[in-house]
Amino acid sequence: MDGYVLDIAGYSAASSWGYDELGDVLFATVVPDADPDAPPLEIVATTIDQLLDRLDLATGSRHGVARMVLLLGRAEVRGTARVQLASRVRLFTDRALIREASRSEVPWLAAEGRSHPLFDAPLDAMPPCPLCGSVPAS
Repeated sequence: MDGYVLDIAGYSAASSWGYDELGDVLFATVVPDADPDAPPLEIVATTIDQLLDRLDLATGSRHGVARMVLLLGRAEVRGTARVQLASRVRLFTDRALIREASRSEVPWLAAEGRSHPLFDAPLDAMPPCPLCGSVPAS
């Protein structure tokens, strides 16, 4: 079972999410930072879309499902959880979100953004590669 910090403002102190290989489910425990004694909201989902939607609702529906992908996309995320998040990046149609993903400090997320079919940043505006540090030639 892989678990990660739920890095969402107002929920990051005691909240987590992850993937349980034995049960083949995604899960989350959501606790508001403002009320750490509140009973945790336990979320179980069979698809990444379900998890993203339920997390968005549990945290006040402020982010939207696509933005939630960027919030969960952290360097330490690996295995099935990373594959499922990466598959959602490929479905982005908002070019601003694609550019945001391409500029991420998280290597795998930046690579997904830069390889997206709708990615259109000019080479001179591209950030250095997070994997090797090279700057694209103009």
